[in-house]
Amino acid sequence: MSDFLYPPSPAHVYPEQLTPSPAFRKQAMKVIAAILLFLLTYIVLLAVAIALAVACCFAGIMLVVHLPKIITIMIGLGLIAVGVSVLYFLVKFVFAVSRDENPGRIAVTEAEQPMLFAFIRRLAADTNTQFPKKIFLSPEVNACVFYHSSFWSMFLPVRKNLEIGLGLVNSVNISEFKAVMAHEFGHFSQRSMKLGSFTYNTNRIIYNMLYDNSGYAAFLEAWGNIHSYFALFAGLTLKIAQGIQWILKGMYKLINKSYLALSREMEFHADTIAASVAGGNNLVTALSRVEVAGGCYTSAINTANDRLKEKKVARNIFRNQLTVFRSMASEYKLPLKQGLPEISYQFIRSFSRSRVNYRNQWASHPTLEERKQHLELAGMDAPPDETSAWAIFREADQLQENLTAHLYRSVQLEADVQHYDAQEFDAWHAAQQETYRLPAAYKGFYNSRYIDTLQWDFDQVAAMPAPATFEALFNEENGQLQAAITSHEEDKAIINAIKDRQVEAGSFDFDGVKYRRSDCDSILEKLEADIAELRERQELADKQAFAFFYAHANGMQAEVLERYRQFQAFCKRNDAYLQIVNRINRTLQPFYDGGLTLEQVAAAVENLRNNDEWELKRAFRGVLDDSLITPATPGQLHDRITAFIDARYTYFEDQAFRNEELSTLYDLAIKVANELGDIQFRYYKQLLETQLAAYKK
Repeated sequence: MSDFLYPPSPAHVYPEQLTPSPAFRKQAMKVIAAILLFLLTYIVLLAVAIALAVACCFAGIMLVVHLPKIITIMIGLGLIAVGVSVLYFLVKFVFAVSRDENPGRIAVTEAEQPMLFAFIRRLAADTNTQFPKKIFLSPEVNACVFYHSSFWSMFLPVRKNLEIGLGLVNSVNISEFKAVMAHEFGHFSQRSMKLGSFTYNTNRIIYNMLYDNSGYAAFLEAWGNIHSYFALFAGLTLKIAQGIQWILKGMYKLINKSYLALSREMEFHADTIAASVAGGNNLVTALSRVEVAGGCYTSAINTANDRLKEKKVARNIFRNQLTVFRSMASEYKLPLKQGLPEISYQFIRSFSRSRVNYRNQWASHPTLEERKQHLELAGMDAPPDETSAWAIFREADQLQENLTAHLYRSVQLEADVQHYDAQEFDAWHAAQQETYRLPAAYKGFYNSRYIDTLQWDFDQVAAMPAPATFEALFNEENGQLQAAITSHEEDKAIINAIKDRQVEAGSFDFDGVKYRRSDCDSILEKLEADIAELRERQELADKQAFAFFYAHANGMQAEVLERYRQFQAFCKRNDAYLQIVNRINRTLQPFYDGGLTLEQVAAAVENLRNNDEWELKRAFRGVLDDSLITPATPGQLHDRITAFIDARYTYFEDQAFRNEELSTLYDLAIKVANELGDIQFRYYKQLLETQLAAYKK
């Protein structure tokens, strides 16, 4: 294999760093202690279950032998079944196999991809890892080593499979690809890492006992349905099983918490292994790229789902992902290297404005910041090779198209379906970007929000004193107001989660100062005050902006004012419509939650038909009368609304919900809300463009 296809390793590697760290060993000891406690608890439960099974079987047999009557035979069989069922509940996991299934992955052979196999073989040797049993390709922005696990895989060697996501390959250079693959192999390069696999399986066993019991529950239900006597014993068995579950829930929490802490140390260790063969710097840039590339892939997938409704099918989803990726780079003025956006850690960090810092004890992976610090301390870097990772794949374009076609495997495609190629997607995406792009001159001041003009008296606002210059309003500081408000709202959610113990963090840092859970209320008060102050500044700036543009409209005052009035009127209309949708949602939710009596259902349906539906139809008529939705609106929305207005739905008949009618009601309500949301944005954008044009005239 050519040298350029296998990037260089670091010049200096420090073997002492490749052994598990003291933190890893400490967490490993905690896991071992937790597992031993589980085993002791389990042995006690198993001994009790065996004793119960022996006692039940003996009592059942004696009852049948000495009192051979129909009723005693049934009671005897019920007792035997209780003992056997409880014992089975505790040992059934021995026979279970947990299959790591991903329908999107396909196996690839060395004959099909010789360079890829040669690359992986050399990397496996460099990381002192066994070559994978099989290599699979999937469309995701991800890579993983997996295997089908069972009770016995904790003790017996299991060959691992490697899955490579082509969305990942599409997003990184060859050095970064090597680093990501080396990280995956790093999980299995040390014998001590087997503890992680053992812990995972122990955790899975307890989880299955606690939560994955649909088959066992179905067995008990079927048994109980045979006869009322058996139902009594099935209920008794269920109560015993629930008692076992109650005991094991504490064990699950203990082991899971220990496992997650160990998992974080395992990630650090795998990062070190990756750094030793591929360079820690390349792993950091890979992780940074992947954070952004994942969202770009999701965007391409969402577009594919939307265009499927138009009988359009993507020819190459990865080419589309790259278009979104490069478009994002253009928006943020990021340079390209060999066609890939350069995503630095600093760029990723620039989106994080949180003032709260805490250690999430339930996180299985360290943060990117923690991993970067760890890799910098390791000090094992390697010069990056900017060659695309596709260089080691044969017939890359065809492979991308094959995996794209595989994405549609579960979709029944119609005969007249058409493919959209890269050029068509590029044009479509560019048009979408232009549709939702606000003028850059505002420096983001109006982005990600709407002006709240509902209470404005335009004559009074126009008379307000305004800044003397455009730059005094539209600068970097004001442009960041909304981002700061959003960040503070997110911090409030975090603090509330800590306060309510949804996040297990006894202490946390806020603005660099350490606090405890008991301080959450005071921090929330501060955040709410900060948000109120920012909103007040933003609202004042909105009014000052209107006054400024009205004063500098160069003869277009009437047009600027009309745009504001149109936007204000539509916001009021849209808010009123959304209130109707929210009421419908509150009415429908209990139908899906269940537990209503027939009287409650009848009352709710009557309210739905006579109030909610009536208001919705009135709103629909207004939308059609004002030509907000026309026959040209995509999705045949006009015809569907007309049909709904003319229909007379019952929603509930013969003691059963008419699900098709309920779905039609809700689906139409949401689709019209989305359409009105798009119209509201168009009014907003027209307003912003008009006032800017008037100022520049």
